[in-house]
Amino acid sequence: MASSKTPTKKSKPKHNKKATTKQPTRLAVAFSGGLDSAVLLHATIQAHGAKSVYAFHVHHGIQKEATQWQKHCQQLAKKWGCHFDTRNVQLQQASNIESQARDLRYQALFEMCESHQIEDLLVAHHLDDQAETVLIQLMRGAGLAGLSGMPANKSNRTHSSIQSDAIYIWRPFLDMRRADLEAYAHAHKLKWIEDPSNQDESYRRNAVRKTLLPQLEKVQTGAIQNLARSAKHLAQSQELLNQLADIDLGLIQTKAGLSKTNLVRLYKTSQARASNALRRWLQINQLAYPSEERLNAWWRDLSEVRVDARLQWQHDGSSIKLWRGVLTIHPEETAGTDGEDSLGEWVFKAIPAKSTKPGIPKERFNEAKKKGLINTMVRDGGEKFKVHLKRPRKSLKNLYQEADIPPWQRQAPLLYIGDELVAVAGIGISADWQTDQGQRISPEWLPA
Repeated sequence: MASSKTPTKKSKPKHNKKATTKQPTRLAVAFSGGLDSAVLLHATIQAHGAKSVYAFHVHHGIQKEATQWQKHCQQLAKKWGCHFDTRNVQLQQASNIESQARDLRYQALFEMCESHQIEDLLVAHHLDDQAETVLIQLMRGAGLAGLSGMPANKSNRTHSSIQSDAIYIWRPFLDMRRADLEAYAHAHKLKWIEDPSNQDESYRRNAVRKTLLPQLEKVQTGAIQNLARSAKHLAQSQELLNQLADIDLGLIQTKAGLSKTNLVRLYKTSQARASNALRRWLQINQLAYPSEERLNAWWRDLSEVRVDARLQWQHDGSSIKLWRGVLTIHPEETAGTDGEDSLGEWVFKAIPAKSTKPGIPKERFNEAKKKGLINTMVRDGGEKFKVHLKRPRKSLKNLYQEADIPPWQRQAPLLYIGDELVAVAGIGISADWQTDQGQRISPEWLPA
């Protein structure tokens, strides 16, 4: 196997990253210690130099030899002169081990990339793996996105400290057979780990690899290459669907979210296009595609509810909410009681002297603070508030409605000084306390 198949300084695969002449100074390799990842690590070191390469190992603890494998990987990385890091993860349940282990592995790999400020992560999937993936997805009844298999490279958006806010996943061996990797390993006298669980056909992927694919090769020579080739064709079709969805979203999406009226109008014109646009919207927001059953249930809800109705769906760790005719997405972890946002804190910032922004007089604020009069309380109902001196007090309910604040953003605790309501998140500072002159403090609610 020629090392030119790895992403080298002269032939790095294209991706959606902005074009640049600057080469990466650090590359991470997912290193399990098996044949595939051992070849990838060795070839990447040969192409880029050991000092530019970081071997990342994930200890799943599934096999009793896992700790021994971890030590082997560390020793091999040291022998080859590259950097090494590792993470231990623990499965939370006994079922669906393959999927759970994969999710934990990628989570740990991304954490190590963030820790070392690395944007490019190489994984050792090859053409045989691609064929397995396509066949498994076909058996699951997957759509185009699933049957497209694994992309040669993709961006995984994160909330990391990495400047580009993304980690790029690369699969440089995706056009190569496992036999090619074996030939490279033998030619370079590499040593690797043999995981006994790879022989256990109770795992679906092992059964596909050891039984189904060999049988398909007997029926049709080249079946494995053909499955991988079909994945490329299907990926191109999926890209066309994404482009169509982006056109449709341009007519449906607003700054606030998805227009329910326009989405349902598209659905009545073409159910396929509307579903395609909705899936694309979820994908852009880093959410998984919904099942066909769930998607159909959503369309029933959207078609039957009143214009001013509220809806809430739970999907892939997030809440999808309909309010005032707009669909929006909210992470579940920020939801408080009854799904309402209440986590966060009040902070107090000094306002620059030249600013015209209103605030609480600093001297008055500090005096109240010394006396311990500043506190917060949850909404009790019936509170009234005055934002402007020349306007009457209004109920918070009316003020929230006038400000178009969604119900799930109305549960931030109210800020009091003594018995007086001083500030309401999203509404402002009480007219009795605010000033735009002199030294002043701005109370601001920061959601968690």
